Parts: sequence; structure tokens; C-alpha cells
Amino acid sequence: MKSKSEISNSPLAQLEAFNLNPTQLKKLKDALRRGGRLEVWSQDGKEYPMVISKIPDHRISNHQTLEKYKWTGYDYREQLKLAKQTRNALLAVLAELHRLHFQAWNKKEPVRFGNSLLRSLGFSHHEKIRALEALERTGWITVKWHKRKAPQVTIKRGLSHGL
Repeated sequence: MKSKSEISNSPLAQLEAFNLNPTQLKKLKDALRRGGRLEVWSQDGKEYPMVISKIPDHRISNHQTLEKYKWTGYDYREQLKLAKQTRNALLAVLAELHRLHFQAWNKKEPVRFGNSLLRSLGFSHHEKIRALEALERTGWITVKWHKRKAPQVTIKRGLSHGL
């Protein structure tokens, strides 16, 4: 038998604390009963309940594997803002690589990676080089360096969207 503290700390009891309409509450409870886990995400001082659950095996087609995730939205401006606030050039480089890759017509061709965006965020070209070298060491990209010109970056994995 569970104690009162265990019952009040259970995910179902935590859901009751949120001001949800009956439909939302029913959907979240059903997802919890199917093996999902409750996470509470905070944004702008508010808390939002999220139930994280696996995709049922019967919904995965033959060509799709569990290792691949569905497409998700990517907020480029928010990533740049986070990179600037945290002074993390690697985040800024990843965000810009996402944008350049998305805009590229041929996703397998290298893209030119200039300094102007990173400079506008307060990063030096040395920080850009270190970030590109880190991504190259991990095998995410290959970089063809040119003297006094923007390097050409080929995306190998991580950002490839189906390559």
C-alpha cells in the first residue's frame, strides 16, 4: 500500500495540479498509463506538463527504424540568441550549419561558411575555426580549408536530414 506522500508524488497526482481541461488531462493520463514518463518544462515562468512516450512498434513502417526520429522544428533565432548569451561558438556554428544546409539546393555539396554572422554575434574567426575543428574531430563534418577564404564544409552526419 502506498503512503500519502507516494500517491501525491505520482505522475497522475502531479497532473491534477495543473489547470488542464478534461480532454488534455485524459490524453496525458492515457499516455502515462501506456508507459510514458512525465516531465515538467518551464518557459516564461510557467510550467507545462509533457508526457514523453515511445512510438508504438505497430506504427513504425518497415523502412523506418527506432534510431531515427521524426522531423522537428528548429528555431534558428533562438539558437543564435542562446549561443550569444552563453558565449558558445559551437552552438552558433551548428545553428548556421543548419541554416546553410537547409537552404542548399544539393544537400551533398559543400557549403561556404563565412565569418559575418559569427562576427555579428561577437565571435572571432578563431572561435569559428575551433568549433569547426571540434565538429570535424567528431566526424559530423569535413572541412576544406582555404587561405584567406571561407572554408567549404561538407556535412557527413548529424544535420544531414536523410543523407
